[in-house]
Amino acid sequence: MAETVADQVFGRVEALMAEGSAASRAAAIRRVADEMDRSVSATSSAFYAGARKAREAGTPPEPAAAEPEPQRAPAGRSSGRRDSAALYAEMAPLVEAGATVEQAARRFGRDEEQAEEIAAGFTRWLARQGGTTPAPDDGGRVATLEAEVRDLRRELERAQRTIARARDVLDEG
Repeated sequence: MAETVADQVFGRVEALMAEGSAASRAAAIRRVADEMDRSVSATSSAFYAGARKAREAGTPPEPAAAEPEPQRAPAGRSSGRRDSAALYAEMAPLVEAGATVEQAARRFGRDEEQAEEIAAGFTRWLARQGGTTPAPDDGGRVATLEAEVRDLRRELERAQRTIARARDVLDEG
C-alpha cells in the first residue's frame, strides 16, 4: 500500500524526536511543516492521523508518541474523570503550533460546554506545569476574538432570558 502524507509526517516527526533534533514534539511538527511546505495545523493533524494509524496497525510508537489518544467521555460524564493529563499533553502541541486553547479543546469535546470545560482545565494544567499559552499569530488572534464574541453572545442571551423572566414576574405581581 502507498505511504500516505500522514505516514510521512508521522515518520519524519518521530525521526526528528528520536535523533534529538527537536526539543519538543511541537517543534518537530513545526519543522516538518516547514520542510513539507504545509501549514502547522495541517501537519499536526497529519501527525496524529499517522500516530493513530500506527497504533491501529500494531506498530509500537516511539516514546515521543507513546501518549494514549484521549478517550471521549460517555454522555453524562464530566471531562475531569478522563485521563486529563494525557488529554492536555495531546492538546499542548496544537496550542504551541498556534491553535487557541478553545480550538484545541473543541477537537476533543463532544459539545461546546464540554469543550469549554476542557479549555479551562487545560489552562489550569498549563499553569501548574509552569507554562504559558503561546501568543497566537494573526490567524490565532482572529480565532481568539471569535471565541470571545461567542462567549459574549452567550452571556448576552443569558442576560436577556433573565430580564424576560424578571419582567414576567413583575407583570404577574
